[in-house]
Amino acid sequence: MKVFPLRYENEPCAGCGAALQPAQEDIVVCPDCGAPMHRACWQAAHQCPLQKQHDPGFRWQPTIAPALAVEAEAAAGQPQVSSARICPNCGEECASDAARCDNCGADLEGFVHDLRERLAQEQQTRERYFNENFPKYNVNGREVTVGDNVAGHPVEEIALQLRGPQRSVQRYLAQFERAKPLGWNWAAFLLGLFGPYWFFSRKLYKPGLLFAGIWLAVSLVFMPAETRFYDRFKESVAPYATQMEEATQAKDEAAATQAMEKTIVSMRQLGREFRWLLVGKAAQVIVLAVGAALCADGLLRRRILENIRRVREDVAGDEPEQRFGRHQMLLRLGGFSFFAPVLYFWANLYLPGLLAQVLSWVTG
Repeated sequence: MKVFPLRYENEPCAGCGAALQPAQEDIVVCPDCGAPMHRACWQAAHQCPLQKQHDPGFRWQPTIAPALAVEAEAAAGQPQVSSARICPNCGEECASDAARCDNCGADLEGFVHDLRERLAQEQQTRERYFNENFPKYNVNGREVTVGDNVAGHPVEEIALQLRGPQRSVQRYLAQFERAKPLGWNWAAFLLGLFGPYWFFSRKLYKPGLLFAGIWLAVSLVFMPAETRFYDRFKESVAPYATQMEEATQAKDEAAATQAMEKTIVSMRQLGREFRWLLVGKAAQVIVLAVGAALCADGLLRRRILENIRRVREDVAGDEPEQRFGRHQMLLRLGGFSFFAPVLYFWANLYLPGLLAQVLSWVTG
């Protein structure tokens, strides 16, 4: 268990500035300057937040009543040690020649060596990550790659959320830079013929729910006519279809042909009888699919910008470690969702019928 000195009580975290409570919070200490911070703040920055101030003579100094803290430590029997070495495990000051921390027993040389080696490996991983994961894109006639901006934002922060083949990402980047409120997205149109699957797959949950609500409302309007259509279908078409199947199995070509002709005649009559239903359903599908295709790119752009803003509020700065941290967060926020479209499929399969039964019971 870590036992942090009293001098860290209520000190501002070197990362976020919030008052530290060593007894209740997970605190770490920079092995170079001794600055205390939340472990989450260290992990978010991937380094000491005071890294730019580090030099051979720099040491973090307490800001909350340092004299009272020293007196309290002395009264508690804690030894006053020169600040030659700082234990990175518990933050205690140790003698310059100490091999182990007197407070927690950590191996000072081994702990610092392992920490620096791990940070060096992380730095190599980040450099390799930047070099391998971001190709060059041709955006509106110019070549862009890591470090370049598209619409005022780093191209990698946008590309990480788009994901997919280079050609697809390049098309989105061009649309992103033009910033038109309306465009045309073939994927959204084709999937929109069946429902808001494109929105849910792209994690655009609010537009997806709005699209689903409109689709459901229109479906409920047509549902009584659809019920009559299926009843008439069973009455007029289904018997001939059964006769045609039986004749085919019996290899009676004449009976099968006669049943097929009657089936076609019945379907034509049914189509004329319910032509407005068929036209209305076709209009519903096409209008909603066209609407999805027109607004898809603009909504995706808005979502990407919102993600970038949120991530930059959590992890600011342009050092490689900070950029890498932002990228990991953007990877989780962007990309594709496979669960949401599947969930919508099953909900759409059963929900309209259930609502129709409820409405029939209420109005019945």
